[in-house]
Amino acid sequence: MNGEKIIIFYPHILEYGGIERNIIALSIGAIAKGYIPVLICFYDNITMQNYVEGLEVVVLGDHWSPFKKGALIKKWFKNNQQTYEGLPLFFGGKAGFYAALSKIDRYALHYTDPPSLLSEDNSSVFKKMILAPRKYVSDGIFKRGVTKAMVCITMTEWNARELEILYGKPFDVVYQGGVPPMGVINTAQRCMGNSLRLFSICRLTTSKNIDWILQAAFELKNTNTYKKNFQTLKIILAGKGPALEFLKQKTIALGLLDEVEFPGFLTSEELEDEYALADIFLVPGRQGYGLPVLEALYRHVPVILNKESRISEILETNPWIAISENTNTSFTQALEKHIEEVRNLHPDSKVLDALPTESYWAREIGKKCNWW
Repeated sequence: MNGEKIIIFYPHILEYGGIERNIIALSIGAIAKGYIPVLICFYDNITMQNYVEGLEVVVLGDHWSPFKKGALIKKWFKNNQQTYEGLPLFFGGKAGFYAALSKIDRYALHYTDPPSLLSEDNSSVFKKMILAPRKYVSDGIFKRGVTKAMVCITMTEWNARELEILYGKPFDVVYQGGVPPMGVINTAQRCMGNSLRLFSICRLTTSKNIDWILQAAFELKNTNTYKKNFQTLKIILAGKGPALEFLKQKTIALGLLDEVEFPGFLTSEELEDEYALADIFLVPGRQGYGLPVLEALYRHVPVILNKESRISEILETNPWIAISENTNTSFTQALEKHIEEVRNLHPDSKVLDALPTESYWAREIGKKCNWW
């Protein structure tokens, strides 16, 4: 055991999500190498220590003033500057903002979703006018946080190009990975039975374009591809979110009540069962990356993917993937075409061996931060 500490700063841990999962992966990777991961945050609503034995969590306390929060960070690093290895990793855009406010000198910054992928502000014009000066100041502080970072990291070349244009600083790219399954994988050829099963899982919001799946299924039922090969269709749309009622109404309007299921949250066992049964995994949303795509591919499930899910840049030549343009029509066409391709030529599973994994990602991030 080395016993040295490595530092991860993530300001606000509100609920379990993508970055929380990233932090867990980094912590597991650090512990495997004999280091002690320390997570610094203002609050931790999910008790991150419950997810990783050996992770230390330092809760600085919250405050309404960002300048007060910056001072809390500065004080902690001043008191602990000789106790950790390499560069502290500041995770996410808000972390870069607080890095600038704290005026610390040495840190790495991981920027996940660039501004073009953040949700649009639907506030009133009046509210936007009130908030505009505050946003101008905030953006200036964050830009200073980016430019001062010794290392800037993001997940795709697409992100890196956008961020360099915005901030005038190059970003290193480390492709994120998921966790391959431990159990037996269903390696049987998909789309070969009498019933076609389509599967998607995500937070049910309008930005995920889940209604595209319903429209694609409606149109697919009238194609020769479906009529000559399948007798029944089942569409599993897992997850929760504010668009659920809209999607249910869309299902009724398209006459798909018998075909569509909304199972809500799935346990890990239920999720594995769905992957094992699925013929095609569907990702119509526009995303900064797209980890569920990897999770499906690890389990030998073919995927239909919106090109503007940025993981598409590493999958363009992968025969397990059909990449659509960012339109409902293109997504529908990709679905029909990929079903035919999968039926006619089972993709070679060897190409899946080179997919990035979570452990690979954690090792590479550690190298960027000079932890090992």
